[in-house]
Amino acid sequence: MSKTAIITGATSGIGAAYARRLAQEGYDLIITGRKKEIIQKLADEVSARNKVKVNVIIADFAKEADIQRLLEVLKNKDDIEILINNAGQSGYDRHYEDLDITEHEKLVWTHEIAPMRLISMILPGMIKRRKGIIINVASIASFLPVTGLSVYCGVKAFVRLYTQSLYLELRDKGIKVQALCPGYTKTNWGKDYFSKRLIDEIPTAKGMTPEKVVECSLSALRKNKWVCMPGMMNRMMARLFPSLPAGMYYSMGKRMTPFR
Repeated sequence: MSKTAIITGATSGIGAAYARRLAQEGYDLIITGRKKEIIQKLADEVSARNKVKVNVIIADFAKEADIQRLLEVLKNKDDIEILINNAGQSGYDRHYEDLDITEHEKLVWTHEIAPMRLISMILPGMIKRRKGIIINVASIASFLPVTGLSVYCGVKAFVRLYTQSLYLELRDKGIKVQALCPGYTKTNWGKDYFSKRLIDEIPTAKGMTPEKVVECSLSALRKNKWVCMPGMMNRMMARLFPSLPAGMYYSMGKRMTPFR
């Protein structure tokens, strides 16, 4: 019997690493992304190498119509075992007031509304079969406010707490749920977005490969851990910062700004 994994935001980085890994494990894939040529190349690669089916959906989850197009594909699927909500937008290296509200809303649609709608679509089938995995990609930024990333930090904190609540609701129903909270990861977005100063000065900004992040995620999943923070330094930061005096805590958040 076939088994299917859905991976959003699979064009590159963590999403592409999940796609390659799960294809190796024999999963047929439904993958989404915004860059048609790049994601189709990935689909052709993993399909040929692993003899699995790969369905590509070009989608920008800041647009409701694109979310709905994916939901139409999924509504008659009854073999979805894994959902990985990885699609994301990075936020902006500007202060909140310097951007139109519609730009902030794109982050809410991509990081909050789209994952909720996908989960609502596939969850009844998982509960019926008493089998399924949901991984929502949050961020180390969900633990620390950062100057210039107000909405990004906010939506990632939502993802983390939303996932924790889902874990509590679903852990007795045969469904594994995880919030993946990576720090700086060596992706094209990371290299373009963060300043060299930030990467040089902050220990956790040295970065992990997407493949290592995915390996940590799947290892934690096997241990039924609801949250995965790849990297010892990232775990130390997430636990230490909230316990610091407010002035020091906010100073760290300001230091981590992506502003050049």
